[in-house]
Amino acid sequence: MSARPFRHGLLALALVAPVAHAQSLEDWLPSTAQVAPVLQASPLIQSARARQEAQLQRARGIEAGSGEWAVRLNQQQRRVREPQERFAETTLALERPLRLWGKAGMDARIAEQDREVARIGLADALHEASRTLLTQWFGALRARLDADNAERELQLARELDRQAQVRLRQGDVSQLDARLAKAELQRSEATSRLAQAELQRSIAQLQRLYPGLPQPRGPEDDVPTPALPAQPLEAALQDFLTHHHELNLLRAEARRQQQLAERLERDRWPDPTVGFYTARERAGSEQLAGVSVAVPLSGTYRESQARAALAEAHALAQQVQQLERQLTADFEARWQQLAQQAQALVALRAAAATQRLAADKSLTAYTLGEHSMTELIQNRRMANEQQLASQRLLLDSLHNQARIELDTHRLWDLDD
Repeated sequence: MSARPFRHGLLALALVAPVAHAQSLEDWLPSTAQVAPVLQASPLIQSARARQEAQLQRARGIEAGSGEWAVRLNQQQRRVREPQERFAETTLALERPLRLWGKAGMDARIAEQDREVARIGLADALHEASRTLLTQWFGALRARLDADNAERELQLARELDRQAQVRLRQGDVSQLDARLAKAELQRSEATSRLAQAELQRSIAQLQRLYPGLPQPRGPEDDVPTPALPAQPLEAALQDFLTHHHELNLLRAEARRQQQLAERLERDRWPDPTVGFYTARERAGSEQLAGVSVAVPLSGTYRESQARAALAEAHALAQQVQQLERQLTADFEARWQQLAQQAQALVALRAAAATQRLAADKSLTAYTLGEHSMTELIQNRRMANEQQLASQRLLLDSLHNQARIELDTHRLWDLDD
């Protein structure tokens, strides 16, 4: 039997493997219109909205103040010895603490800052949910890539085993070569089953956590690799820091803590409690009316609370600086990694093409009796591994780029 049909059959299967390219991230990801309702309806975001409502209500209470009207009622008996008499007497008072020294305005500013913290907190929850979805989406894309690659390997192994069995019956190959082909088929079947199981797990997790989203699939056509961001690093970094919700939330909390420290410092000037009262004495023969004023005397407690709040404000300000440094370093590293990944992707694709050519030549050499079945299997496996490595690197690069786009609000911008 001629070896040409055997060689051409394997080459046809090998050429089925598409090279993963994409023009833009939109080719790989669901649209904002698909993502927004799914995330907005998730229990995680509903919980964040409930927390926001609680913060807004607390801000409303701070603005209104804790002072309330109080009604005081005294009922007493007056006894007189000479002449012996007994009188019922009643005192009724209406009292309320006053916010003086500009404290009402300070409380209003704190309440407004609380509303800002609540708004940013919800936006941060939405952004973190988007990042989690992005990570799980690319995890499912990797699982599909591995499953598709395992299926292609399985098809190649089946064709190799079929051809080996045919040639064994014709006496063109040895029993050892046929067994090696069978072992390769069994290994490919196990790998394919594991990859399919992981793909099904990833898809099921996405469908359970994000019902309504389509299944993750990459582009099927060969299109150019996505270009690197055209925006300079400095401008991109500024956008990143400006829109970063965690950083903005910490900044808002630091401003609120500073305002609270100033408010507690002002609390060292005590607020008076003013009341109006009326009294009925000697069984109503005497009627009294007056005004009462009570002023607490500020002590060590108020001073210690003010100083503690000021120290906490200073600590939050330092945390803002530290977080800004960490985020800057992380963003610059990811930006540089994106360029390095693009260069590495070119090299890996070239290596994959070279290895595919080597596998083709190994197949030719095997048909001529110059290579063993072991060498053919090894070269074909290395070609598949190189191809898979280049496709995985492309997904890693796209994931990195998508995170940058998401963090700079050019992807899935869900802020209210």
